[in-house]
Amino acid sequence: MKNKLFIVNHGTYPFDVLVCIGISHTEICDHIEKKKGYKLSDEEFEKLEMQGNGRTIMLKNGATVLRIKNLKSKTTFYATLTHEIFHAVEFLFDRVGIKHDTETSGEAFAYQIQYLAGSIYEKLNK
Repeated sequence: MKNKLFIVNHGTYPFDVLVCIGISHTEICDHIEKKKGYKLSDEEFEKLEMQGNGRTIMLKNGATVLRIKNLKSKTTFYATLTHEIFHAVEFLFDRVGIKHDTETSGEAFAYQIQYLAGSIYEKLNK
């Protein structure tokens, strides 16, 4: 997988997701601050640091940053991406006040994960 940096949206929700694959912490922070004009807080800057194969955070403005290492194993890459997509949806729904509950919101979570995954996979396959 090549290093990539692109934006997808959350569909009906007014927030973007910055997807970063194999991109350094410095490049991501520069992109957010210089190209997007958003000043990262010290806390956001620190939370963006990678600690494993993936990292997802929601910024104070509602945008989400989803980071994945450029992994050699395609299986591990997609498994990690799926894990991080779940967190992106979890942060979004927390922000808009939807709590995870299998009886009332399970389908909403599943559809949002499906939408976001489809949007990301579409950009990855270009």
